[in-house]
Amino acid sequence: MTFGQRLKKYRKINDLTQQELAEMIGVSTQAVSKWETDSGMPDISQIVPLTRVLGVSADLLLGVVDENDNEEFEEVYRKCMELENVNCAAWPPEASKAEQGFGMMYDYFSAHPNSVRAAKYLLDIAELYWGNLSCFENEDQAVMECERFANCIFRYSDDADYLAEARYLIACIWTRAGQKGRAEEMLAKMPFRYGDRCYWSAEVAQIAGDVEKAEELCKESFTHRARFISRCIRLVAGLPNKSMREKLEYREYMLRIINAFLSGGDYMPHRQVYQKLALVSSMISQHFSVGNTERAVECFEELIQTSEDYVAFVRGGCKGTTLLLLEDDQKRHEAMWENSHVYGMVDRYLKKSMRACDGVESTERLERCIARARALEELISEL
Repeated sequence: MTFGQRLKKYRKINDLTQQELAEMIGVSTQAVSKWETDSGMPDISQIVPLTRVLGVSADLLLGVVDENDNEEFEEVYRKCMELENVNCAAWPPEASKAEQGFGMMYDYFSAHPNSVRAAKYLLDIAELYWGNLSCFENEDQAVMECERFANCIFRYSDDADYLAEARYLIACIWTRAGQKGRAEEMLAKMPFRYGDRCYWSAEVAQIAGDVEKAEELCKESFTHRARFISRCIRLVAGLPNKSMREKLEYREYMLRIINAFLSGGDYMPHRQVYQKLALVSSMISQHFSVGNTERAVECFEELIQTSEDYVAFVRGGCKGTTLLLLEDDQKRHEAMWENSHVYGMVDRYLKKSMRACDGVESTERLERCIARARALEELISEL
């Protein structure tokens, strides 16, 4: 297909007239007509506005890649995510297993070096398993390849989230490789205050009188903020300069925040439950280690109750709870929160919590916790 044929195709897919498209990108209807009949080409400055309006990548619009390439990517990505979900379900994930998906995507990227999504996946996996991927000959080669992935994103993407995450990931990699100065320069390019597109879009929607849209955007914005508030506290709680009692104080604070997030409503946000189970399972062993036996058992009871409610919710047997401003992220991450992954996650934290009780003086209350945990384990094994 010629450029004009592709432009006409995507314009019609978006149900736009030539005049409507022209008005949206600030050109004349005659200009769009010339482009579609291949009597002229848009200026380079008009390509990005066209891709945004038409919802396609510049690669697709310009013919660098075709739709078959996109279908091929989706198939490779689906296989990679299946492998990664299985790997993460059997915690901790193993780099040797992650390499299989990494290799599949690397082969795709080698044939499609302009694929932003492939580059993002490779950069993400390389940072997550840094130093443990045998496909790189040495650290210098690993850094060089990761820079290639990042540069692909910087060159071919105009998505603010992709660009910000790529900056974060390559900064992590440079830091691990001892290049702290380069990492700090990259982080200085990260957005500070105006990075939350959802909130500012909600403000504009409110001005436009679109109340429903404003509310939905606020919910999505709040969901992301809630996640990072929790992550921020968790990071501080894990710093090596904190004593165990100080760490526990921060973790108790984080637990209160998460419980506030899970305070009402009729569904259950997977990510917040996951954060809570991970947090409370660690707090059990930590409270035992400093002699807070009663609080450790209380945390164990809370973990079991949350796990029971979560499994029942996933099975459809009860309502969940959440702060009304939190959005359920199941639809956005369907593959990640499939039932097998959920049950594996719950089972993992139950086992971790029961191991923390080894060597602890038994009490009737603790025995009840262990009995409930084993009963839930048995139920999960049958699902």
